This record gives sequence, structure tokens and C-alpha cells, in this order.
Amino acid sequence: MILFFDTSALVKYFHVEKGTEQVTALINDSCNEVLELARIEFISALFRKYRMKSINDNQLELAIGGFEEEYNGFNVAPLSQLVALEAESLLKKYGKIEGLRTLDALHFAAFRLLAESDWYFVAADVLCNTVQLDGFNVINPCKSSF
Repeated sequence: MILFFDTSALVKYFHVEKGTEQVTALINDSCNEVLELARIEFISALFRKYRMKSINDNQLELAIGGFEEEYNGFNVAPLSQLVALEAESLLKKYGKIEGLRTLDALHFAAFRLLAESDWYFVAADVLCNTVQLDGFNVINPCKSSF
């Protein structure tokens, strides 16, 4: 089983919140993929948590440091022109009805281009619904069972 992590799920590995235990188990027990965009998006998400006072300075630095170490263990899919074109296609297909947004479309596009039958898309937001609509396996660590 190969897991492709969207940032919404990945951030739970580095910040304790609903779904953290599930994400930790998944990351520790599988082969993991991320889009190279996840690095930037992850840091942005942590700074948003900091601004919202969900985390303090120390937690911010620990999470960023831990992420940088763990990131080296992931297989990283490049953010290529092919991914951008696939994301555009997905936005045209799902943006109007499902509300697919830019960054989610990029993650989904990379997954869609790489995924084989034993791959799962791991996300902790509404993107799970869109990926499932497209016929792929999904894991949402915030759901009670997956």
C-alpha cells in the first residue's frame, strides 16, 4: 500500500489534533508520497496556526524542524507542468460543483498521475469526497474508521 499525503493530513503528524494518532500510524507503516508543494503549504499552515494562537513559538519551531527531518523520508513528486495541466483539468471538472481549489487540485493531480490500484490518497478535509468521486481509494484520518 502506498499513501499519498495531502497537507491537511500531513500537518497532523507534527501538530497534535484530531487525526494525529491515525496519521502517525499511517506514516510509520507505509511507503509515503507527497507533492513537492506540500513543503511550502505545510509551513504556511503552521504559520496560520501560530497566528491563530493554536501553537506557540516553541511548538512552531519544533514542528518545522520535525517536518524537515521527516520530509527527507518521503518520496517527493515534482510540481511539473504536467501536474499543473492535470490540475487545470480537475478544476474544470470539479471546481464548479465540488468546490475544488487550486492547491488541492495540484495535490490531487499529482496523485492522479502517479496512482496505481494499491495507492490511497490521505486527506483530512473535503478533498476526500472529490478524490473518491474520481474512483480512487481515500483515507480520512479524522473519520472514526478508515
